[in-house]
Amino acid sequence: MSEVTFAKQFLATIDKKPIKLPADHVSDPRKYPNQSPYILPRQTHPFPRRSGPTSTQQAASSTLTATLKPMRAGETITLPSITLDTTIHDLKTQYASQTGLAQDKIKLLYNKKPAQDLKTLKDLGVSGDVELSVMIMGGSGGTPRAQSPAVTPKSEAPEKEAVPQAGGDAMDVDEKSPAPESEKATAEAGKTAESGAGELLKGEEFWDDLKGFLSQRLRDEKEGEKLVGVFRQAWKGSL
Repeated sequence: MSEVTFAKQFLATIDKKPIKLPADHVSDPRKYPNQSPYILPRQTHPFPRRSGPTSTQQAASSTLTATLKPMRAGETITLPSITLDTTIHDLKTQYASQTGLAQDKIKLLYNKKPAQDLKTLKDLGVSGDVELSVMIMGGSGGTPRAQSPAVTPKSEAPEKEAVPQAGGDAMDVDEKSPAPESEKATAEAGKTAESGAGELLKGEEFWDDLKGFLSQRLRDEKEGEKLVGVFRQAWKGSL
Protein backbone atom coordinates (compact mmCIF):
# COMPACT_ATOMS: atom_id res chain seq x y z
CA MET A 1 0.00 0.00 0.00
CA SER A 2 1.41 3.25 -1.04
CA GLU A 3 1.63 6.24 1.23
CA VAL A 4 -0.96 8.19 -0.75
CA THR A 5 -3.57 5.44 -0.39
CA PHE A 6 -2.94 5.18 3.35
CA ALA A 7 -3.34 8.95 3.81
CA LYS A 8 -6.68 8.94 1.95
CA GLN A 9 -8.07 6.10 4.06
CA PHE A 10 -6.89 7.78 7.27
CA LEU A 11 -8.54 11.10 6.38
CA ALA A 12 -11.79 9.34 5.39
CA THR A 13 -11.91 7.55 8.75
CA ILE A 14 -11.39 10.82 10.63
CA ASP A 15 -14.24 12.53 8.71
CA LYS A 16 -16.68 9.81 9.80
CA LYS A 17 -16.17 10.55 13.50
CA PRO A 18 -18.54 13.15 15.11
CA ILE A 19 -17.20 16.57 15.84
CA LYS A 20 -17.00 17.33 19.54
CA LEU A 21 -17.72 20.98 20.40
CA PRO A 22 -16.79 22.58 23.73
CA ALA A 23 -19.51 23.82 26.12
CA ASP A 24 -18.69 27.48 25.43
CA HIS A 25 -18.82 27.09 21.66
CA VAL A 26 -20.75 29.85 19.83
CA SER A 27 -21.58 29.49 16.17
CA ASP A 28 -21.28 32.39 13.80
CA PRO A 29 -24.73 33.44 12.53
CA ARG A 30 -23.16 34.78 9.36
CA LYS A 31 -22.51 31.22 8.33
CA TYR A 32 -26.15 30.19 8.58
CA PRO A 33 -27.87 29.46 5.27
CA ASN A 34 -30.28 32.08 4.00
CA GLN A 35 -33.96 31.22 4.58
CA SER A 36 -37.06 33.03 3.40
CA PRO A 37 -39.55 34.14 6.12
CA TYR A 38 -42.40 31.73 6.81
CA ILE A 39 -45.88 33.24 6.56
CA LEU A 40 -48.83 31.50 8.16
CA PRO A 41 -51.61 30.58 5.76
CA ARG A 42 -54.74 32.68 5.84
CA GLN A 43 -57.65 31.14 7.70
CA THR A 44 -60.35 30.12 5.27
CA HIS A 45 -63.20 29.79 7.81
CA PRO A 46 -63.54 32.60 10.37
CA PHE A 47 -64.64 31.97 13.91
CA PRO A 48 -68.42 31.44 14.21
CA ARG A 49 -70.43 34.39 15.45
CA ARG A 50 -73.84 34.43 17.02
CA SER A 51 -76.29 35.75 14.51
CA GLY A 52 -79.35 35.53 16.80
CA PRO A 53 -80.49 38.09 19.39
CA THR A 54 -78.64 38.39 22.68
CA SER A 55 -80.06 37.38 26.05
CA THR A 56 -80.93 41.00 26.85
CA GLN A 57 -82.80 41.40 23.56
CA GLN A 58 -84.66 38.16 24.14
CA ALA A 59 -85.69 39.30 27.63
CA ALA A 60 -86.91 42.62 26.21
CA SER A 61 -88.85 40.99 23.36
CA SER A 62 -90.62 38.27 25.42
CA THR A 63 -93.67 39.53 27.31
CA LEU A 64 -95.69 38.02 30.13
CA THR A 65 -98.61 38.80 32.43
CA ALA A 66 -98.10 39.80 36.06
CA THR A 67 -100.94 39.38 38.56
CA LEU A 68 -100.72 41.43 41.78
CA LYS A 69 -102.94 39.81 44.40
CA PRO A 70 -103.34 41.28 47.92
CA MET A 71 -102.74 38.94 50.85
CA ARG A 72 -105.99 40.15 52.46
CA ALA A 73 -109.09 41.79 51.11
CA GLY A 74 -108.26 44.19 48.30
CA GLU A 75 -108.25 44.74 44.58
CA THR A 76 -106.38 42.28 42.35
CA ILE A 77 -104.58 43.96 39.44
CA THR A 78 -103.47 42.20 36.23
CA LEU A 79 -100.66 43.86 34.26
CA PRO A 80 -100.30 42.49 30.72
CA SER A 81 -97.35 42.98 28.35
CA ILE A 82 -94.73 42.97 31.12
CA THR A 83 -91.12 42.17 30.16
CA LEU A 84 -88.55 40.27 32.20
CA ASP A 85 -86.54 43.49 32.58
CA THR A 86 -89.39 45.17 34.50
CA THR A 87 -88.35 46.02 38.05
CA ILE A 88 -90.34 45.51 41.23
CA HIS A 89 -90.42 49.30 41.67
CA ASP A 90 -92.20 49.66 38.29
CA LEU A 91 -94.82 47.09 39.31
CA LYS A 92 -95.41 48.88 42.62
CA THR A 93 -95.79 52.19 40.78
CA GLN A 94 -98.41 50.76 38.42
CA TYR A 95 -100.29 49.10 41.28
CA ALA A 96 -100.31 52.33 43.31
CA SER A 97 -101.55 54.37 40.33
CA GLN A 98 -104.48 51.98 39.71
CA THR A 99 -105.55 51.44 43.32
CA GLY A 100 -104.79 54.87 44.80
CA LEU A 101 -102.60 53.44 47.58
CA ALA A 102 -99.39 55.04 48.78
CA GLN A 103 -96.43 53.48 47.00
CA ASP A 104 -94.23 53.41 50.12
CA LYS A 105 -96.89 51.30 51.89
CA ILE A 106 -96.79 48.53 49.24
CA LYS A 107 -94.58 45.45 49.52
CA LEU A 108 -94.43 42.77 46.82
CA LEU A 109 -93.65 39.14 47.68
CA TYR A 110 -92.55 36.37 45.32
CA ASN A 111 -92.83 32.81 46.65
CA LYS A 112 -93.63 34.30 50.09
CA LYS A 113 -90.34 36.21 50.12
CA PRO A 114 -90.06 40.04 49.94
CA ALA A 115 -88.74 41.29 46.59
CA GLN A 116 -86.41 44.30 46.52
CA ASP A 117 -87.33 47.34 44.42
CA LEU A 118 -84.21 47.18 42.20
CA LYS A 119 -84.67 43.50 41.34
CA THR A 120 -86.08 42.59 37.92
CA LEU A 121 -88.38 39.68 37.17
CA LYS A 122 -85.45 38.00 35.42
CA ASP A 123 -83.33 38.32 38.59
CA LEU A 124 -86.08 36.58 40.58
CA GLY A 125 -86.01 33.61 38.20
CA VAL A 126 -89.31 34.36 36.45
CA SER A 127 -89.66 32.85 32.99
CA GLY A 128 -93.41 33.06 32.31
CA ASP A 129 -96.63 34.51 33.71
CA VAL A 130 -96.15 35.32 37.38
CA GLU A 131 -98.33 36.05 40.41
CA LEU A 132 -96.99 38.35 43.12
CA SER A 133 -98.49 38.83 46.58
CA VAL A 134 -99.16 42.38 47.76
CA MET A 135 -98.66 43.35 51.40
CA ILE A 136 -100.05 46.71 52.55
CA MET A 137 -97.92 48.13 55.37
CA GLY A 138 -98.85 50.74 57.96
CA GLY A 139 -102.48 49.71 58.52
CA SER A 140 -103.74 50.81 55.11
CA GLY A 141 -105.71 47.58 54.88
CA GLY A 142 -106.18 47.61 51.11
CA THR A 143 -108.10 50.86 51.12
CA PRO A 144 -107.16 54.11 49.36
CA ARG A 145 -104.86 56.54 51.02
CA ALA A 146 -106.10 57.67 54.39
CA GLN A 147 -107.34 61.18 54.34
CA SER A 148 -106.51 63.66 57.05
CA PRO A 149 -108.95 63.71 59.97
CA ALA A 150 -111.62 66.34 60.05
CA VAL A 151 -110.56 69.55 61.65
CA THR A 152 -112.92 71.11 64.16
CA PRO A 153 -114.06 74.45 62.73
CA LYS A 154 -113.04 77.42 64.74
CA SER A 155 -115.66 79.57 66.30
CA GLU A 156 -116.25 82.68 64.27
CA ALA A 157 -117.74 84.58 67.21
CA PRO A 158 -115.87 87.81 67.86
CA GLU A 159 -113.74 87.90 70.94
CA LYS A 160 -115.12 89.98 73.75
CA GLU A 161 -112.82 92.40 75.42
CA ALA A 162 -112.37 92.00 79.15
CA VAL A 163 -114.12 94.76 81.06
CA PRO A 164 -112.43 95.63 84.34
CA GLN A 165 -114.66 95.45 87.37
CA ALA A 166 -114.50 97.60 90.44
CA GLY A 167 -113.63 94.80 92.84
CA GLY A 168 -110.82 93.06 91.01
CA ASP A 169 -108.15 93.05 88.35
CA ALA A 170 -109.05 92.48 84.69
CA MET A 171 -106.46 89.69 84.43
CA ASP A 172 -107.88 87.63 87.32
CA VAL A 173 -109.43 84.30 86.28
CA ASP A 174 -112.90 83.48 87.55
CA GLU A 175 -112.79 79.80 88.57
CA LYS A 176 -116.60 79.61 88.78
CA SER A 177 -117.10 80.55 85.13
CA PRO A 178 -117.39 77.61 82.66
CA ALA A 179 -114.40 76.62 80.50
CA PRO A 180 -114.10 78.19 77.05
CA GLU A 181 -115.43 76.28 74.06
CA SER A 182 -111.90 75.74 72.65
CA GLU A 183 -110.79 73.93 75.84
CA LYS A 184 -113.91 71.75 75.73
CA ALA A 185 -113.22 70.87 72.10
CA THR A 186 -109.61 69.96 72.94
CA ALA A 187 -110.66 67.69 75.79
CA GLU A 188 -113.32 66.00 73.65
CA ALA A 189 -110.76 65.49 70.83
CA GLY A 190 -108.35 63.83 73.29
CA LYS A 191 -111.09 61.47 74.51
CA THR A 192 -112.05 60.66 70.91
CA ALA A 193 -108.42 59.89 70.01
CA GLU A 194 -108.06 57.57 73.02
CA SER A 195 -111.27 55.72 72.17
CA GLY A 196 -110.21 55.46 68.50
CA ALA A 197 -106.84 53.94 69.47
CA GLY A 198 -108.57 51.46 71.77
CA GLU A 199 -110.97 50.41 69.00
CA LEU A 200 -108.02 50.00 66.61
CA LEU A 201 -106.14 47.77 69.06
CA LYS A 202 -109.24 45.65 69.67
CA GLY A 203 -109.49 44.77 65.96
CA GLU A 204 -107.52 42.03 64.24
CA GLU A 205 -106.43 44.24 61.34
CA PHE A 206 -103.81 46.14 63.39
CA TRP A 207 -102.26 42.95 64.76
CA ASP A 208 -102.20 41.35 61.31
CA ASP A 209 -100.35 44.39 59.92
CA LEU A 210 -97.91 44.31 62.85
CA LYS A 211 -97.30 40.61 62.29
CA GLY A 212 -96.62 41.16 58.58
CA PHE A 213 -94.22 44.03 59.30
CA LEU A 214 -92.26 42.09 61.93
CA SER A 215 -92.12 38.97 59.76
CA GLN A 216 -90.71 40.98 56.88
CA ARG A 217 -88.12 42.82 58.96
CA LEU A 218 -87.01 39.72 60.86
CA ARG A 219 -87.45 37.37 57.88
CA ASP A 220 -88.96 34.85 60.27
CA GLU A 221 -92.73 34.39 60.36
CA LYS A 222 -92.73 32.38 63.60
CA GLU A 223 -90.64 34.98 65.44
CA GLY A 224 -92.92 37.78 64.20
CA GLU A 225 -96.02 35.91 65.42
CA LYS A 226 -94.34 35.34 68.79
CA LEU A 227 -93.54 39.05 69.23
CA VAL A 228 -97.09 40.03 68.27
CA GLY A 229 -98.38 37.70 71.02
CA VAL A 230 -96.05 39.32 73.56
CA PHE A 231 -97.15 42.85 72.58
CA ARG A 232 -100.81 41.86 72.70
CA GLN A 233 -100.49 40.33 76.16
CA ALA A 234 -98.70 43.46 77.40
CA TRP A 235 -101.49 45.67 76.02
CA LYS A 236 -104.20 43.56 77.66
CA GLY A 237 -102.32 43.68 80.95
CA SER A 238 -102.23 47.48 80.87
CA LEU A 239 -106.02 47.78 80.64
